[in-house]
Amino acid sequence: MILLARQTSELQKILEVIVRRLPRTYNEYFNYNEHLRRIKVGFAGEQRVDAEWQELDLPSPHYILHDFQVINHAGSTHQMDTIFLCPHFLLILEIKNITGILSYDASFAQFIRTTADGTVEAMSDPFQQLERHVAWMKRLIQQERLSLPILHAVVLATKNGILTEDFKGQPIFHVTGLRSRMQKWLELHQPSVKKGEDLFRFANLLLTMHTRVKREINVPLRDIVKGVLCTNCVDGQPLRYHYKKWLCPRCGLVDRDALIRTLEDYRLLVGTKLTNKSFCEFFAIDSPNLAYKLLQQLPLKAEGIKRHRKYWILD
Repeated sequence: MILLARQTSELQKILEVIVRRLPRTYNEYFNYNEHLRRIKVGFAGEQRVDAEWQELDLPSPHYILHDFQVINHAGSTHQMDTIFLCPHFLLILEIKNITGILSYDASFAQFIRTTADGTVEAMSDPFQQLERHVAWMKRLIQQERLSLPILHAVVLATKNGILTEDFKGQPIFHVTGLRSRMQKWLELHQPSVKKGEDLFRFANLLLTMHTRVKREINVPLRDIVKGVLCTNCVDGQPLRYHYKKWLCPRCGLVDRDALIRTLEDYRLLVGTKLTNKSFCEFFAIDSPNLAYKLLQQLPLKAEGIKRHRKYWILD
């Protein structure tokens, strides 16, 4: 049972809006676009591993939590790509979508990639990350008085990541090896949680502890293209509001979802609070009266009257 499904991150959504609204001539446009590309590649790799679980014959009961995030007692963040929980063990997976020749120096905790063009890149050590997650999970399991082995592994989501001899003895394998690893682990570990309700209780405890951690990013609000934009035209073509419809003067698109979509852009880039003034600025509307009428069409909570009126975007 999937208790926590994987979702597109807020950071990816923010970057998508920034890239869509930034002029391509903006000096940081490439950096934002590259950041977005890397996040999308990583997300695609995670989805590739998620799909593999559907092919496996898993013990019952079992629970899966994807992209589990929690803040520990010291205020630090733990982000675990996948947690698999069954009566035999708890498994934490770190998913990497890395291409190239990979090597590892355990003495220096150094994870290295050599790309096709010979570029050598140092990367964060995923085994150190996993050991940190395992230590946190052990304390929680002991606190809940459960007896459950904790396993961990790095999964490569692409076959184009080539592992060298350095990784012998390390918990790392390609996604196609998940089936055989699971079979070995299930054979090695007999069920240690006898009561199904105990496992369910612990899985739900994890679910209640899950907290989406906001990733800070510099949003170039002054430089983004304002207005309600056409989804067909790629260079920030604004729509016109005419006879209660949003129309594109260039391609003729009639967009019935334009207002809601732009409100989501506002939420991602600015926040959940609006005023008539901030609405006019972001939506590029000249008439305060028209802005007031449009605001009434949106799922907002309103407080105050006249020029002191404020709005909040509903969840």
